[in-house]
Amino acid sequence: VAHVLVASGMFPTAPLIPRIAISIDLLEFYSAIFERSGDAVTALARALRNLYSKRGWRALDQSV
Repeated sequence: VAHVLVASGMFPTAPLIPRIAISIDLLEFYSAIFERSGDAVTALARALRNLYSKRGWRALDQSV
């Protein structure tokens, strides 16, 4: 079951009989927020920009 969940983009919360699965995209987003948690005001914006950049999306802002 765990292999099928991971192949579907979900991470199981238990190795044998998972009752809940978390989106791997959500975990990646949380990791990006955690990396920038010191920047209290712009943490979410920078995390989203990093996440989008890793996925090949171009974020436009005033620094471009």
